[in-house]
Amino acid sequence: MKPVSRRTLDWIYSVLLLAVVLLSWGYVIYASTVAAQRQLRKEYPDKIFG
Repeated sequence: MKPVSRRTLDWIYSVLLLAVVLLSWGYVIYASTVAAQRQLRKEYPDKIFG
């Protein structure tokens, strides 16, 4: 296995960091929408929220 260049390693680390950031933001957005739906159901139990 030949050695990997520094530029390639930097690119791989950048892509991995971007993936982690995007996944974490996706989780934050998903969790906040779930919490908002629960809160709405608690405050307005007779309404239907899709």
